[in-house]
Amino acid sequence: MTDQSVRRLIISAALTLAAVFLAVGAVRGYDLTLLIAGTIAALGVSVVIYLQVPSMSDDEVELEVAMKKLGGGESPDKVRLVAIGELADVKHAFNEMAKRVGDRMRQATAELSHLELMLQSVADAIIMVDRHGEIVHLNQAAERMFHLKEKAVGRTFIEAVRDHEFDSLLKKCLSSGSRQEGTIEVRPGRRVYDVTVSPLPGEPGAAMVIRDLTEIKRLERVRRDFVANISHELRTPLASLKLLAETLKAGACDDPAVAADFLGRIEVETDKLTQMVRELGELSRIESGESPLVKKSLDIVPFIEKVVKRLRPQADRAELALSVETVPGLKPVPADADRIEQVLVNLIHNAIKFTLPGGKITVTAATTPVGVEISVKDTGVGISPDDLPRIFERFYKADKARSGGGTGLGLAIAKHIIQAHGGDIRAESYPGKGAKFTFTLPG
Repeated sequence: MTDQSVRRLIISAALTLAAVFLAVGAVRGYDLTLLIAGTIAALGVSVVIYLQVPSMSDDEVELEVAMKKLGGGESPDKVRLVAIGELADVKHAFNEMAKRVGDRMRQATAELSHLELMLQSVADAIIMVDRHGEIVHLNQAAERMFHLKEKAVGRTFIEAVRDHEFDSLLKKCLSSGSRQEGTIEVRPGRRVYDVTVSPLPGEPGAAMVIRDLTEIKRLERVRRDFVANISHELRTPLASLKLLAETLKAGACDDPAVAADFLGRIEVETDKLTQMVRELGELSRIESGESPLVKKSLDIVPFIEKVVKRLRPQADRAELALSVETVPGLKPVPADADRIEQVLVNLIHNAIKFTLPGGKITVTAATTPVGVEISVKDTGVGISPDDLPRIFERFYKADKARSGGGTGLGLAIAKHIIQAHGGDIRAESYPGKGAKFTFTLPG
């Protein structure tokens, strides 16, 4: 019962009591003066009691309403009291408290926004789950990594990700309460992930951080292969040079014919080393941008025909048919003619080298929405699916290509030249059915 209700009850009781006194006195013939005095006394006592009962002022009601609004979640900026009246100091203190609460809320909201921005900006996938393994938060990297097109929050981890190796690490962390780490390889695609699962501090659940190591592993493999391949490429000519020099030193110089033959072989091996050093330097300059392109308007059809004419004698000696197919209306494109000739010569030379006698090599050119596309297609031995993704790496050679000589740098150089022009180069092949190399030049 509120104070106001008590006050109303006292007034009602006093009035009722006074009315009873008057009625009884009138019926029984009591002294009217005494009845009136008794009635007045009863009313007086009621008034005294009424005044002793505390009442809630308008200021107090206003404070109560404001506190209820603040406790109900209303913004502190909207809960303000006018600091006047008997409770002005209290109202002022309430306003100061509401201001501090608002400041703290804004600070917490800003910190939460910064944390969310950080989570969404990192490349690593981050997934947080509760004690039951249900996802409570994840960043965009996690959505991309696991192709989570549907809403994942609220679903169990295994239901969303559908990988038991990841789920096994998560369950170990939730059950043991300790940090779990592991490397997981996922097929198809041969993706490699570094996974860390840590328990959440102060509450049941866990946070999983997943880093895609696929590209790092690929680069490590490229580095290892580069060292192995360059060692191989240097070892062979150096061993030959050492053997030839030792043979000449042992007395072969005395025979003019043998000496001349050995000197010729030394020259060949030296030329191979010189070519490799030159191509390595050229590749380094192209990659670093120290070898700028000299772009001019390049008329594609006459250009291709000139390169094919230059290499036709080699194709004839290998008993191969070398032809050109172009479409009418090819527009000139801005390009460095010497560099593009280097690319085209390399592709045609490789086609000649790896196509058996009686085969066919076709050079085509066509218009694309962004420029021109030039292809070199052969009917040679082809490239295996395992080798195909790596043939543009420096020094990389498929097993069949090793017998054909070369430094293994030609396609790497071709790739960087085309990319420097803003185009791209790709290869298609099936073993035993030939290969097709295509590059584009923007118009």
